[in-house]
Amino acid sequence: FAGGNAQRLANSYGQHLHVDFLDLTQRTLQDCSGQGTTWGPGIGPPPDGCEGTPSGVGGGGGGGSGVGDSVTSTACTVTSGTCSTDGSTNAGAIRSLTYSSTTGKFTGTITTNQCNDKVRTLPTGGSAPGNNAVSCIEQTIPATSLTTQPAAIPTLGRAAMTISGGVNIYSAFEAGFNDCDGDQSANMPCACDGASCAAGMDVGACEAHLHHSCTGTVNTGMFMDTCGGHADPYHIHTDPVCNYETDAGTGHSTLLGVSMDGYGIYGKFETLNQRPCDLDVCHGHVGSVPASSTYSVTTSSVYHYHVSDYDGYPFTWTLGCYGNPSTATTLASCESLYDGCGAGGTTATIHTDENPAGLDVKLWCPCFEVPVFEGCESNDMWDGTAQP
Repeated sequence: FAGGNAQRLANSYGQHLHVDFLDLTQRTLQDCSGQGTTWGPGIGPPPDGCEGTPSGVGGGGGGGSGVGDSVTSTACTVTSGTCSTDGSTNAGAIRSLTYSSTTGKFTGTITTNQCNDKVRTLPTGGSAPGNNAVSCIEQTIPATSLTTQPAAIPTLGRAAMTISGGVNIYSAFEAGFNDCDGDQSANMPCACDGASCAAGMDVGACEAHLHHSCTGTVNTGMFMDTCGGHADPYHIHTDPVCNYETDAGTGHSTLLGVSMDGYGIYGKFETLNQRPCDLDVCHGHVGSVPASSTYSVTTSSVYHYHVSDYDGYPFTWTLGCYGNPSTATTLASCESLYDGCGAGGTTATIHTDENPAGLDVKLWCPCFEVPVFEGCESNDMWDGTAQP
């Protein structure tokens, strides 16, 4: 990068680390005790500074709220320093979980230093710190605030965790990017000259817009690494490809994570090289899951989630909401959980190589019909109305 733009980009990444997860000091000072009474799903948006609770779960614009139930811990093997890109800083999550083959739910705790336990390669073409800060926490699963479902996931903050390392899994949304050559009054980093991304835009739409619309080099160092994550605390926004494989016996993707509602999250395949075609808008369905001796999972037909590798945008690649195993969550049901999806929500116009004339994108709305791929695998046991 040349001249002052390089310095602006370098300085802005440090700002991004706070914007994406909101300043913990500010959150600690804010009274967020009204969750579930004065703010929360179906009530209203959180007060300023409560988008992410001090526990690091967080909500965001559009009415999603944090689910809580995490505390700091000293039990991690590594409790200070920075995260390596080779996965060695995270010796694996400390799991104290019980799995029910009847409900498909995990209960217990995950303790993690929030570093990625997988080898990852950082994006090229920009400035980004190679190391993220170690921060040891213990997360209770399921979160006690999730008493009814469907429910909104946090629009910023921890919606789920990987099962092997306890790595944070977020929604698709970013906290926004300023135009490096424009107004810097908004508390957001900048990624290039000539274009910006509004807060609440999904990472796919934002990246496509910046690559098309920026007048100079885009700082892709702020974008996703090869494991689908970035920033500090490290978190995943897209398909977490480093965290799952294909089960040799069934072709079903292996278990990669656990949602804050306790249900398992699996990779993109239902059978060998075939994606499911009966997912609800939360990205869940009822079907058989492969056994795992590592995580004490036995084969049974239960509600579970799948991630997506869909290459379109706008979209959500992790979860759209916390689903109800008894009734498939529809698009309308999902949208009712988020202010950003309703009539009072806001949109932003992006310009991309595929849509040079402009495409309007809803902000803070993670609800999308999951694409049905040719040759997808439907589970005859899941009729969208009841879990066996």
